[in-house]
Amino acid sequence: MKQDSPVTDTPKQTKNQRREEAREAARVQREKALKRKKTLKWLVPVVASVAILAIVAGVVWAVIALQPAPKKEAGPLNMLSDGIVFESDGDGGVTYVETKAIAKGEDPVPTTPRDGLLNIVTLVDFSCPACKQFEETYSEDIQGLVADGTATLEVHPVAILDSRFTGRQYSTRANNVAACVANYAPDSFLDVMAAMYAQQPAEGGPGLGNGSLVDVVKSTGLDDEDVNQCINEESFTPWVTSATQRSGVRSTPTVIINGTQWDPSTTEFPDFVNAEIAKLSAE
Repeated sequence: MKQDSPVTDTPKQTKNQRREEAREAARVQREKALKRKKTLKWLVPVVASVAILAIVAGVVWAVIALQPAPKKEAGPLNMLSDGIVFESDGDGGVTYVETKAIAKGEDPVPTTPRDGLLNIVTLVDFSCPACKQFEETYSEDIQGLVADGTATLEVHPVAILDSRFTGRQYSTRANNVAACVANYAPDSFLDVMAAMYAQQPAEGGPGLGNGSLVDVVKSTGLDDEDVNQCINEESFTPWVTSATQRSGVRSTPTVIINGTQWDPSTTEFPDFVNAEIAKLSAE
């Protein structure tokens, strides 16, 4: 008779042993999950940083690649103070005061006030409607004071209204016209300034293109190849930006006489001038 092979029974686990194995399995899973969490915590910022750096590098490269050729960084001739100065020519007229240009990397040199005179300083934006109104109302009187030897006039072009036009940096380009004329044809500066105000475009539009700005200058009788090229190439726009920042001006026109700034909200301009004349008389 064939005998069956003996069978060895596997001992059954106790309840405590099964509980212990479950706890161990859960512990292992927790450690794996914690390890993954730590890895992701380190990896995600690194990946994000690399991606951001790549984007920034691309933007920087694009900006550099699209930059135009460097423009002049020095200021224009006859604006050593960031402004052009006018005085009496001694014969009932007005003439500019010749000065050097601000050299690259140098600061402007403030104008020394003339004793016994009204030293009138105006900070104006050729694209500014309020400046247009001021100049059309008072420029003849101011230039009359200069012509008869009562005053000097120092005009600082500043560009604060680029955002008011849809065209590219119209305010800056308009005031570049002032710099170009001061540099190459300073005798025509006041005539060009008057023409720029007379033909000033309305805010909210594109402003004038460089070719049209050249036409405004030509309308005064000034047709100078250097001036035209300077306007078309926007040669002094870096200086316009720097001079505007240095001025600290936030509204135009800003008018200062012998260190006192005119407050149009409290005083009419003729009254302001007369008060400053009275101060000179009292000295």
